Amino acid sequence: MRTIQKRMIEHVLYPAMERFRGNRIRTKTMQLQASERLPAGQLARMQEQKLAALLEHCAKHVPAYRVLGWEIEEIHKAPLAFLAQVPVLPKAAFQSAPDRYLSDTAERSALIANRTGGSTGEPVHFYMTREQVEAYEAARWRGLSWYGITHGSRSVMIWGNPIELTQNAQRKYQLRERLLKNRIILSAYQLSSDTVREKAAAIEHYRPEYLYGYSSALTLFAEMMLKAGVSLKLQLKAVVSTAETLTAAQKQVLEKAFRCPVANEYGARDAGILAYSCPEGHLHLSAENALIEVLDPVTHAPLPDGCTGVLAVTDLNNFAQPRLRYLLGDVGSLAAARCKCGRTLPLLGALEGREDAMLVGAGGQLVHGNAIGQLIRRYDGVRQFRFIQHSPTSATLLLALMVPDDALPTQVTSEVQALFPDTAIRLEIVEHIPPAASGKMRYTIREFPLHDR
Repeated sequence: MRTIQKRMIEHVLYPAMERFRGNRIRTKTMQLQASERLPAGQLARMQEQKLAALLEHCAKHVPAYRVLGWEIEEIHKAPLAFLAQVPVLPKAAFQSAPDRYLSDTAERSALIANRTGGSTGEPVHFYMTREQVEAYEAARWRGLSWYGITHGSRSVMIWGNPIELTQNAQRKYQLRERLLKNRIILSAYQLSSDTVREKAAAIEHYRPEYLYGYSSALTLFAEMMLKAGVSLKLQLKAVVSTAETLTAAQKQVLEKAFRCPVANEYGARDAGILAYSCPEGHLHLSAENALIEVLDPVTHAPLPDGCTGVLAVTDLNNFAQPRLRYLLGDVGSLAAARCKCGRTLPLLGALEGREDAMLVGAGGQLVHGNAIGQLIRRYDGVRQFRFIQHSPTSATLLLALMVPDDALPTQVTSEVQALFPDTAIRLEIVEHIPPAASGKMRYTIREFPLHDR
């Protein structure tokens, strides 16, 4: 049955969508697969040509950029240099006037309304086109193909965000997922030490080729399996982590529990699939679809390869509601090196999480929240944590413990305090730390802008 359904999806469903609905996901996937090993110079020229076309379109048809009076000749002289002079676009700025970024050539009836999950506040509402959706999906399938996964491959999603549907709608949704996408969804909210064997048995019965989900949800399930001595009696092609930063510690837990490669998918609902890790472990950028810059968190000046800063994204396929140098709120770096897998796509050197997880330490120095994570994860007695910096001099540390312990919280707090000697830290012991509305877990949060420090 599993093989039959996979063949039906790949040889009947997709061809039917291509013939009757003009779907081009498979075509775009093959185009991306063909370009991933092009000489780096040729790939860069392709990206620059797409950027020039987008900038010209913005100058002519997008109100927010048309008022800037750009010279078309200047755009085509040096598109990358021209882009570097365009003001960055924070999410809040876009959110305050989204219609100013709508192209006057966009067919309103053909636009697809979407929104972000709102994990850092209010959701961002925006429009997409079918062309964008297909480009995003193609980038995902290109990355999955590096692990031998194809469009009909069976999967299990371990997801952190419950679908808010009626019981009847839930059944219909699950049936559609199973029949049309060859996957089932296990809610991360229903995972517990009492149900881990049942969930593992359900996965074994369904026999997926890969697992897909939030890094925190996948890791929680893996830790429960290891603690209960449960292992899957099937060989997965990969475990695919998405939507959250995958830490080295989480990757080790996933590899140990599932005994297969761990793939890291980096993207955003309002920017698409931006990078995928190859079996060598390096994150390759979807350079054909997007241009990513690394900027200083405060000044927004460009940073060289190897330096960590905020990521600005320009979606090269977004002609309906373009957002040039859009600040997703993520922190990372670019790497000049090339991967030995042979793919010439540029590399993300590091992906360190959210911009508001970048905290202020002694003397105003920036400290990324990963430092706290690395410190606290050494303590087996801490089940969950969250560090919230309200101001440079005030913070709250939430700890959920495995078992009651009087000494452990004090020890953890003193070590965190050493990282932030100028900050008064209030300790709070809690039973449970809930995820954000989007289902994502947030471990460190800064509640004030960096330029106020």
